[in-house]
Amino acid sequence: MMTISLKIPEELVSKIDAMARSKRTSRSALLREALEEKLKTMTRKKNLSLYEQSADLCGKGKSGLRDLASNPKHLEGFGS
Repeated sequence: MMTISLKIPEELVSKIDAMARSKRTSRSALLREALEEKLKTMTRKKNLSLYEQSADLCGKGKSGLRDLASNPKHLEGFGS
């Protein structure tokens, strides 16, 4: 195995150590697991369409107008 060193804030080290203790594992094992999971997630997201990546956001914003997209009076000034 290869060794990599990096600088991280003391507060983050404390959180990592606490999590490692709670899972009864080493700091290195915990960080390897976290990096592997993050890389899997990033790879999966890279292969998804924009819609698939943002589907959880669809419908979150509400204007309060039920006919926003269909009522011509709300569309004045758009598209011209």
